[in-house]
Amino acid sequence: MSNRAMRVLFAIVDGGGNVPPQLAVARELHKRGVDVRIIGHSGIAERVQKARIPFETFSNGRHFDPTTPRPLPAMMFDFAQLAADRNLGRSITEAAQRFGAHAVVADTMLVGALPEVERTGVPTIVFVHCFYRAVQDLAAGPVGWFLRARGIDPRFAERRGLLQIVSARKDLDPLRGTPPVSHIGVTWQGTPAAAVPATVPRILVSLSTNAFAGQRRMLQNILDAMETLPVEATLTVGPSIDASGLRVPANTDVHTWLDHDEVLATASLVVGHGGHSTAMRALSFGVPQVIMPANPMIDQKRVGASLRDQGVGVLLAKYARPEKIRAAIEAVLRDPSYRENAARLGEDIRRRDGAAVAADIIGEHVRASAPT
Repeated sequence: MSNRAMRVLFAIVDGGGNVPPQLAVARELHKRGVDVRIIGHSGIAERVQKARIPFETFSNGRHFDPTTPRPLPAMMFDFAQLAADRNLGRSITEAAQRFGAHAVVADTMLVGALPEVERTGVPTIVFVHCFYRAVQDLAAGPVGWFLRARGIDPRFAERRGLLQIVSARKDLDPLRGTPPVSHIGVTWQGTPAAAVPATVPRILVSLSTNAFAGQRRMLQNILDAMETLPVEATLTVGPSIDASGLRVPANTDVHTWLDHDEVLATASLVVGHGGHSTAMRALSFGVPQVIMPANPMIDQKRVGASLRDQGVGVLLAKYARPEKIRAAIEAVLRDPSYRENAARLGEDIRRRDGAAVAADIIGEHVRASAPT
């Protein structure tokens, strides 16, 4: 089957950092001549339309908006309900049948939808946007218990032998065992290049687009930590944090949104929450990091620990005091080994975009699955 004869449907949850890598792979397939469609929550519509890929919203199932402020337990409960939603599977299968899809690439969060999609016989590929260890942890924890109580196997994809594409570096992923998954490496956001640090150290501060409880307090602690430092800081607050009322020091510029590539090109450091997408984007520019996980129930601690173990960052507690944050920033800026280690990993990441690797794998899988 040629690329131009191939039709691939992506099913994507509005979950924040899960969207950029999946959209990057969809764009790469589209660039190769594959007919690509995306179905998902309405919150991702604008980003998909900017990529000039046809889009439709889920016709059935739960709505999910990650920017709605709520306590962490409530957010995780909403996420568990989303993961258990079989109605989303019906929406995806109806779209796949209308489209005549040769494959469905389903977000790893759509656990309850997977059996419905697989039953159609259309090759079903699962896209994992984070460390696979995070999938293993969720299956073994409260979310997994919730799913099993509703008759859903959180390890369905693995037990059924579905192709699982993991948008992460295998050497950074603290896997448990040897699961049969395909690590594609980091999918680029923009076009990364080796950062050339500005004369005055430039720091990018970016917490999650998701409304994790306590992020405003975290942010104020970070701002207070930087107030007396000889740095220039750029803060992006995104849709989930109201910047009004924050005490912003004179050395910090605040933006609701900014293309991080513009800052990373001359950055000396990123202070972030440990979201896989943001952390890997910084690493692709060879920029070291200070990680403060905003949600201890998902992968952010794992990401921070992995970067710490690679010598490219410092891992702090969510509510670390300003003096501790300041000491961590000074340590990373003072010790050249952090930047040297980050530069080494960044150079390796820039050798090939993970989106191209994923497009190769998906194309081969569809051709191998096509009737002869």
